[in-house]
Amino acid sequence: MKCTECRGTMKTKRENYRYAASGLPVTLAGVKVSRCSKCGAHEVAIPRIEELHRVIALAVISKSGRLAAPEIRFLRKFLDWSGAELARHVGVDVATVSRWENGQQPMGPIADRLLRMIVGCRQPDQGYSVEKLIGVRGAQARPTRIDVREAKGAWRAEAA
Repeated sequence: MKCTECRGTMKTKRENYRYAASGLPVTLAGVKVSRCSKCGAHEVAIPRIEELHRVIALAVISKSGRLAAPEIRFLRKFLDWSGAELARHVGVDVATVSRWENGQQPMGPIADRLLRMIVGCRQPDQGYSVEKLIGVRGAQARPTRIDVREAKGAWRAEAA
């Protein structure tokens, strides 16, 4: 395989990769990464990206702590909604959604639970019970680090 930057030879191996495109502290474990020894460029093979995003969303809504700003943004994008659409669905002003996503204002507990329910119902998964909403604590919102591993042709998330 040739590097698209310098046409050097790329070597591929499985390694852990920080998936920054999610906006969350997500590590993909054991994915194929091709690196150019000449210029340092790299390419990552991420199979079934829609499934990966569903697994990340499920891990986020399953956490017991309140949703943090980057998690709110990720879930909104996962739903393929604009800030205005999220505001309309949860019954708040667009500026409120912006403050949630920028970390200027914490999301209230009712909106937090509602967003989780919307994501859980939009992408039903037998691994998520609505009963988990009861256990969401009112502690300070911090993003949860998530490690995601491909196993037997499916993505699996683990809270790190």
